[in-house]
Amino acid sequence: MKPPIRELESADRSPWADGLAASDGLPVRDSGPWIETKHGLLSHYAEMFATSMKYKWESRVYLELFSGPGRCVIRGTGKEEVGSPLKVINHEFTQFIFTELNWPGAEALATRLEPFENSCLAEIWCGDCAEAIQHIRIPARSLTFAFIDPTGIGHAPFSLIEALHQKTRCDLLINIQYGMGIKMNIHQYTPDADEQSALTRFLGNDHWKKVPQHNPRDFFRGVLDLYKERLDGLGFTFTGREVLIKNQKNTPLYLLLFASKHERGKEFWEKSLRGVMHPEFDLGV
Repeated sequence: MKPPIRELESADRSPWADGLAASDGLPVRDSGPWIETKHGLLSHYAEMFATSMKYKWESRVYLELFSGPGRCVIRGTGKEEVGSPLKVINHEFTQFIFTELNWPGAEALATRLEPFENSCLAEIWCGDCAEAIQHIRIPARSLTFAFIDPTGIGHAPFSLIEALHQKTRCDLLINIQYGMGIKMNIHQYTPDADEQSALTRFLGNDHWKKVPQHNPRDFFRGVLDLYKERLDGLGFTFTGREVLIKNQKNTPLYLLLFASKHERGKEFWEKSLRGVMHPEFDLGV
């Protein structure tokens, strides 16, 4: 069954920019080889989450924001890999919700999900995820695992986390743009930056202006601590070890941050780290 696509006013109808897959001619996301680690951790945690909670929560929801077209091509090699939605669709959730801004990307994802048995449990929202989260319906007394995977910090404002918190009890896995999002753009984050600053939207306040900026690494750590404080204020008290993803040149790209409202979630995350991580990847910053 092909999952339904629910188009929002904010949907982007422009042509897909990253190219088409050689395997099926559908849109494909341009990615680096480091996605193997991200997808491995995501799938490992999602499987543990869904199976362990099977007899404790009747409704178990997987929610992915910025899902993409369901297939990636590795930059420089041309090798194709399945995207994150296809990595989790076989797990024992009772509902799968995906959001994708671009209409051709959403259509490609629906087509690629169709052969899976659990596709009948899936839905795709096409449009800005901030608009989508206002329309998405999650059953009462559900436990949700949300994967938030933006390409920039400005795409995932803290208001999005707050809206999700109001809608459902959930665990979070968040991709925070370390290099391009914060460290390399530190020159933009000046005391006179207005409320539309990407960093202000990301944190939901401008407290980052009090963080010393003489060292980009220390500045990022200060911003991350503020972000974790904001999560804690919503009840996401249990944050696990962060995973810093680097490229082949050892340049930091992004950081995966896990947060839960229950210590069991942190325990599952630690098990995922032990089960997936390789010695060549760093934990934390």
